[in-house]
Amino acid sequence: MAVNLRICLFDKAAASNAALRQIFEELDDVTIVGHCAEWNVLQQHLQCGGLNAVAVNLDGGAEQPRFLTIQRIAEVAPDCAIIGISAETNPDFIIAAMRAGCSQFVRAPIDPQDLAAALERIRKRHLPVAEGCQQIAVLGAHGGAGSTTLACNLALELAHVTGRRMGLVDLDLQFGDIACAFDRAPKYSIADLCRGGVEIDRTLLETALDALPSNVSILARPENLEDSEQIQPDAVEQMLRGLAQMFPFVVVDVPRVFTAVTLGALNLSSRIFIVSQLAVPFLRNATRVYHSLLHAGIAEENIEFVLNRCNADHERIKPADVEKHFGRAVFAVIPNDYKHVTASRDLGHPIQASAPNSPARLAIRNLARRLATAHLGEEALQSERRGLLGLFRRKSGKKAAVGR
Repeated sequence: MAVNLRICLFDKAAASNAALRQIFEELDDVTIVGHCAEWNVLQQHLQCGGLNAVAVNLDGGAEQPRFLTIQRIAEVAPDCAIIGISAETNPDFIIAAMRAGCSQFVRAPIDPQDLAAALERIRKRHLPVAEGCQQIAVLGAHGGAGSTTLACNLALELAHVTGRRMGLVDLDLQFGDIACAFDRAPKYSIADLCRGGVEIDRTLLETALDALPSNVSILARPENLEDSEQIQPDAVEQMLRGLAQMFPFVVVDVPRVFTAVTLGALNLSSRIFIVSQLAVPFLRNATRVYHSLLHAGIAEENIEFVLNRCNADHERIKPADVEKHFGRAVFAVIPNDYKHVTASRDLGHPIQASAPNSPARLAIRNLARRLATAHLGEEALQSERRGLLGLFRRKSGKKAAVGR
């Protein structure tokens, strides 16, 4: 059963634009809380709480005041989704609306199916979910993009901000680096689970997982190259479905090879992060990956772009250029911090432990907070109150260390 959405309509021409309200009234599982033309009225609705979304008519009037209204909505009710509605087709206008705070953009005249799809995305991404798992696939657009570093540290930050155990899977079955990133030598690997003919249950998964003191449990790639050839796609899918019953988030590091195994994992993912850097070879490959995913039947709304190792002072290409190229906002920008990230990788320590104030670490933490809030609700961000030591405390008299 779909979750009912409580929506307020904001339209400077509300008194004469009954058609806008009628379109929303014809949708199932939508309650229109208000239809207003003045900010002070909308503000009252926002402050009362309980709103899931605000639909803003962006046509008519000066451009900047319209975007200012979106910014004010985001400030007053940061957890409320914002739908921008406009007949404008200029990519710069759409990007500006998304930067201002719109999470969805629907073109006018409104196609009811487009609007229904936007509302469904809001249900998935903006309403707190009491149960269930969100699988995040991290896919590098080019060698050296930093996708494995992002996957490892994102899983750690999700565990940190929520205080819950997270799953981390190395699906680069031949040359994966996740175990190395934590200086681990797991006893079991994906090959032990997914050779075929093995019934994968929770007990078997718990045995195969390598549980880190940082509240992240990893499934490593096989030690021997030949073992990767025995892994069955159906078994990998069964494994991922089993992990979804154990964790609120499962982060999967996916190689840049489209096989039955990787495509199966991508199809199961709620979000796919294409990780790129601000350089032409990376962005060309990011474009190829993006179109290949769409061709493979991946829903466009599940694909996001993350720019890694960004240095705004030295790069010729800017994040705004990437947004204009793809016609959509970049999901996250991770600044370049070569010194701390390299040290973390070489020593097998998370960035949050060795350099807690690293710009890269803080950006990944903010990304984790955003994901956790959207999936679990604001109340899930409770671990941060206990501080970083809560993740690396001593357990049962044993020395707590991420690696060994």
